Amino acid sequence: MYELIRNAFLYTKTDMICVIMLFLVIIKIYGWRKKDIFMKLYFSIVVSSQFMVTAFAIGHLADYGVLRMNESIRYFFAIISFVAFGLTIFLWFIYSGIFRESALISNKTSYLYCAIPLFVYFFIVILSCYIDGFYYVSANGVFKKGPYFELLFVIPAAYMLFAGFALLRDALDKKNAQRRKRYGILAAFMIPVFFGCIIQNMLPESNMLTLGVCIGVLIAYMSLSVDEVAQEVIRKNIELEYSQAELRAALEDEKRQHNIVGSLANIYVFMYYIHMRMDEYDEIKKIPLVSEMAGDTRSASEALNRLFSNLPISNHINMMLEFTDLSTLDERMGKNKYISTEYRGKRKGWCRARFIEVDRDENGNLMYVLFAVQDISDEKQEIVELQDALNYANKKAYVDGLTGVKNVTAYKEYTKELDKNIRSGNEKFALALFDVNGLKYVNDNFGHEKGNMLIIDSCRCICRAFKRSPVFRIGGDEFVVVVEGEDLNSIAHCKDILKEQFEQINEMYTDEYIASVAVGIVEYDRKKYSCFDDIFKRADEIMYENKQEIKSNHENAWMKR
Repeated sequence: MYELIRNAFLYTKTDMICVIMLFLVIIKIYGWRKKDIFMKLYFSIVVSSQFMVTAFAIGHLADYGVLRMNESIRYFFAIISFVAFGLTIFLWFIYSGIFRESALISNKTSYLYCAIPLFVYFFIVILSCYIDGFYYVSANGVFKKGPYFELLFVIPAAYMLFAGFALLRDALDKKNAQRRKRYGILAAFMIPVFFGCIIQNMLPESNMLTLGVCIGVLIAYMSLSVDEVAQEVIRKNIELEYSQAELRAALEDEKRQHNIVGSLANIYVFMYYIHMRMDEYDEIKKIPLVSEMAGDTRSASEALNRLFSNLPISNHINMMLEFTDLSTLDERMGKNKYISTEYRGKRKGWCRARFIEVDRDENGNLMYVLFAVQDISDEKQEIVELQDALNYANKKAYVDGLTGVKNVTAYKEYTKELDKNIRSGNEKFALALFDVNGLKYVNDNFGHEKGNMLIIDSCRCICRAFKRSPVFRIGGDEFVVVVEGEDLNSIAHCKDILKEQFEQINEMYTDEYIASVAVGIVEYDRKKYSCFDDIFKRADEIMYENKQEIKSNHENAWMKR
């Protein structure tokens, strides 16, 4: 019985039929390689199988004596057949893993790990050319089985068992009948290949491995051919779903953009969408007055010219006509996304006009822009009020609260700059120090209200005498004047005016006290004084001498009380 079975599997016509069948399958599926990863892998599997079957067929012809081969050529075809077989099984393993969405086949690194047994298998096959343990070729070119021949099929069998069991398990677990059927057919590829390996292992001279691989490929081909129509329908349905989803997304996006533009339009008085090349515009937001001024023209340049020949006040018309000149807009905007300016309108008050880039062509030239005008009257009013508040705060910081002249803070800043100029030798001025006489006596005997009036009246007299020079109150009863300009040129006249002013004030005072000041005036001389402090000290000395002189007069005896 054994001899009968052995002779039955030695017909070479089986090899030839397998070669022809696989060749026809390759022709049939040649276009599939361009579709997706599954079809590309299946095409690679069939091509690898064709190499294997063809190499086995040629080798068998040599073994039966049909072809004459030397030892080296027979080794070559043996290597091709086993390497192609190992590659076929590996590719099918990857194919089934990707179809199952296996975690083992998730990236290029995973592929490398899965290929390690394959590289070991290739090494063993090539090593067999030099070691007779697995197989060898006789001197007359006949393939012979070695003592470890069975080990050549261990690694391919491990690939087949692993993938086959995984596919069968998924086929039982999947609820989708169509997908369960597909898993079963993918697993069915392994059955003829696996039994072909076993029989080939038992009968190395047979062609059962060739037949098993051929049957497995044909089973997969029949499955994939039946699925092609269904897959095409599925693809069209998916494309339709994607198209509908894209349409919904586009509509949502358009609605969102419309809402954004609508929200922006609420900020502006009117808005134009301008086509730069066509010199046309669409009104995104309009008001009757603007539409009436623009008229029925479709030219954006003409419409803007009409509007801004009438909307701004006369002083701003030329400025706005230049700003809205579309012929120079591209150059003026440059790489900026927008440009803006402000003008005062005849009716709306202050407005801000703005050009906003929408799109540019491939050369970077403006294609579409938004032109918008915003009413900023409230904003301007807030700025004016804020500026007034800041000015008031600054004034309060530098102005004496009682007299209204500059305070000691302003004095320090002023003299700091003055001292810099003195050191450079470019200053011309005189320093006048004043001390109000009898202030303590008035405060103690008539109250601080009368004392404050004495300070205010004395300050008024000083300011009237030195009208063109800054006056500072630097203490309770002390004042400083930096005498400049015309006051410096007529300083003697200023002293006379000061005396006259106090005489007039004292006509309203009682006989119990009068208003007067002690004075110390020093004119800056660069040869005598190197800094402001030197001048101040000298003026203070003169003022003190003057004060003692005033107190020594018997008419001013009350000042000593």
